[in-house]
Amino acid sequence: MTTAPLSLAHRPRRRARGALGTGFLLTPGGVLLVLFALLPLVALLVIGFTSGSGAVSLENFAEMFASPVYMALLGRTLAIAFCVTVVSIALAWPAAWALARYTRPKAKPLILGFVIIPYITSQLLLIYGFVSLIQAGGPIMSLLSAIGLVDPQASIMYTPTANILMLIQESIPTAILVMYSASEQISGSVLEASRTLGASKGFVFTRVIWPLSSAMIGVNFALTFVQTVGAFAEPAILGGPNGQMLGNTISAQLQAGVHQQFAVAMSLVLLVASLAIVGGMTGLLAWSRNAVSGVSKSGRPKQERLTVQTRLVEDALTTENAFSTQGATR
Repeated sequence: MTTAPLSLAHRPRRRARGALGTGFLLTPGGVLLVLFALLPLVALLVIGFTSGSGAVSLENFAEMFASPVYMALLGRTLAIAFCVTVVSIALAWPAAWALARYTRPKAKPLILGFVIIPYITSQLLLIYGFVSLIQAGGPIMSLLSAIGLVDPQASIMYTPTANILMLIQESIPTAILVMYSASEQISGSVLEASRTLGASKGFVFTRVIWPLSSAMIGVNFALTFVQTVGAFAEPAILGGPNGQMLGNTISAQLQAGVHQQFAVAMSLVLLVASLAIVGGMTGLLAWSRNAVSGVSKSGRPKQERLTVQTRLVEDALTTENAFSTQGATR
C-alpha cells in the first residue's frame, strides 16, 4: 500500500536528476557550438555590414549587386552546385540501392570502406590524381583518342567540364552513404508484398519508395550542395578562366588582405542564397511526399514506419486495380 505513494514522491526528484544529467551532457556540445559556429557567424555579420571607415553600411552588398561580374560568378556558382548535387544523387541512388538490397552482408563493410576512402584522403591528392587521369596523354584521354573521339593531344584540363566532373567525383561518396541509409530504412517485406500482389515497379516507386526516401534526399541535397557551393580549390586548379566560382574570388580577397569586408559580404550573400535554395528544395520534396502519399512526418518508430509503408502499398494497389478495372470496362 505504501509503494505507490513512495514511487510518486520520488518522481520529481528523478525528473530533476534526469534534467540535470541531460543538461550536463549537452553543455560541452553547446559551448563548442556557440564558440565555433554562432560567434564566427556573428563576427561575419558585423564585418560584412561594416564599411572601410568602420561605420555600419550596406555599401559592400551594394557593390556586389551592382557588379555584373560578381553576380555572374554567383549565378554560375549556384548553377554548378545545383547540377553537381542533382547528378551526384542520381548516380549514387542506384548504387546505394544495389548495395542495400542485392549485396551480401559480408561484402557490405568492404564496399562501404572503399566508399569512405575519399574522406581519409587529402583533397589536393584527389584533385591531382584526377588531373593525371584527364590530362593530355592520361588514361582517360588516351582511351578516348584510341577510339577516335578526341585528338591524341586533347585534354579537358582547365575547362568548366573538368571542374564539374571533379566536384561530382567528390560528392558521390556522400550521396552514396546517405542514400544507402535511406534504402536500408525501407522494409524489404513491404517491397516483396507489393511485387507478390502484382504492383508495377513504377507504381511502387512513386507511391512507396519515393515518399519514404524523399526526406533523406533532402538531407543529401543539403549536404552535397553546401559542400559544393563553397568549392575554391577545384575551380582554381581545374576550372580555367571560364570555370571559376565565387569561392575563388572570396579566397583571393581574403588572402590579399585588401577589402576584406567586401569578401565577407560576398560570403554572406552566398550563404543566404544557398540556404534559400536548400530550403526551397526541401520544401519541394516535402510537398511531393505529401502530394503522393500524405506522409508528412519522418522519424517514426520502426513499427509505425512499417505500418505506414504497408498502408502505402495497399493504397497503391487499390488505385492501380481501380485503374485496371476502368480500363477493362472501357
